[in-house]
Amino acid sequence: MTDFFMVIYNSPHWVFIALGGLLLIAELLGTGGYGLWSGIAAIIVGLIAWVLPLCWPTLWILFSILTLISAYIWWLWLRKNGKDKSSKGEINQPQQDLIGIKTVVTDAIVNGSGRVKIKDGTWSARCDQDLHVGQRVEVISVDGLILNVLPINH
Repeated sequence: MTDFFMVIYNSPHWVFIALGGLLLIAELLGTGGYGLWSGIAAIIVGLIAWVLPLCWPTLWILFSILTLISAYIWWLWLRKNGKDKSSKGEINQPQQDLIGIKTVVTDAIVNGSGRVKIKDGTWSARCDQDLHVGQRVEVISVDGLILNVLPINH
């Protein structure tokens, strides 16, 4: 048993590469990106340990620093590209993202009811006035699965 611990103590590069592999596997289970960047940081530390004879505390500090830096850069990238889910106020209400979309009427809105096209589907729509097919509209609110729209006058 002592031989096993001596091999590990003398091979920190394999420990960090294995840790990186385990963190990458954990990322597949859904850690939201943090396992990915921690795993990459661990593999980088393992490669550095393979080339440079650094002591264990230095390697753990290096791993911590690389993990923090990579997670921070990843967070900045998400924020810049509008993919930060925590910035949205509506949890589990993705239809709220439809507010402000400009689209066209696909089934005429008559007596307040019709349909509009959004991406590759159509949605039920309501409007206070009758609108013809092809009329440009903007989504102003969402009531369940029904979009409230207003015509765009150009």
